[in-house]
Amino acid sequence: MRWRKLGWIFVADGHSAWMHSHAMVPIARPLGDFRYRIYFTPRDREARSNVQWLDIDIRDPTRVLRLSGRPLLTPGVPGCFDDSGAIGCWIVEHDGTEMLYYQGWNKTVTVGFHVAVGIAVRPAGNPDAPFERISAGPILDRCVAEPFFIADPAVFNENGRWRIWYQSGKPWTFSGGQMLPSYDIHYAESRDGRHWDLTGQTALTFAHPEEVAIARFCPLREADGSYKAWYSYRSNSWGYCIGHATSPDGIGWTRHDDKAGIACDPDSWERSMICYPYVLDTEVGRVMFYNGGRYSDAGFGVAILEQD
Repeated sequence: MRWRKLGWIFVADGHSAWMHSHAMVPIARPLGDFRYRIYFTPRDREARSNVQWLDIDIRDPTRVLRLSGRPLLTPGVPGCFDDSGAIGCWIVEHDGTEMLYYQGWNKTVTVGFHVAVGIAVRPAGNPDAPFERISAGPILDRCVAEPFFIADPAVFNENGRWRIWYQSGKPWTFSGGQMLPSYDIHYAESRDGRHWDLTGQTALTFAHPEEVAIARFCPLREADGSYKAWYSYRSNSWGYCIGHATSPDGIGWTRHDDKAGIACDPDSWERSMICYPYVLDTEVGRVMFYNGGRYSDAGFGVAILEQD
């Protein structure tokens, strides 16, 4: 596998009070006629997360055609699970409704943060409309099967079989004077996309020395019914890299990180790491949007698959 990098697209750099820095977790959705809307999550002046968008032409993807003038989803009210920010993760269209699965987070006392998953919705066909939460509380949170946290979901609806791959928090560890998180990828199913049967089933876990985290699992179903996925992985001593895995059924995955075909270029805009990939098929081929910098502080860029 080989990806050709096409360049950097965007980072929030004091554009507004709510689009002040970063541009995390890009999500691409087609608008038609080669145009794509890229949803992403910047931080405001208080370092809270919110959901924004920009438009590109996939034939010239590093040129921004239009940039959102207001957030589509803002932090929740004080005391709720998302009062420190809302991070867009995945969008599913179902029965005339767009469902945005998002990660809400809080500052905490004993560890660095707590995260859970919510849903916000809007009618399909109006991509400028804001999303509205279906509830003030999360649809996925700590429970018996997942005692630490749940985050960063990818969701498929396959003929009424709802499937989710998500970050599953592991025990926090104390190192260098701070508590550090750890997480891999678990899998669950649902009848309606809102109520999930959590069993703690592992989909993808650690494979490298010192590895402690796997994030932004992005699965893709192929025409033959098999699955491929891209994701980011790291340790506490080396930054995120982009990995690759395959599966016959979307449940049991085999890692092929050495064949991912894309690596960080520290002399480019990417700087210290590349992470949070989103892969989709477009009119010009298979494309990957991904973040660079320290946890997306350099924004996001794009690459195209040259050899599978």
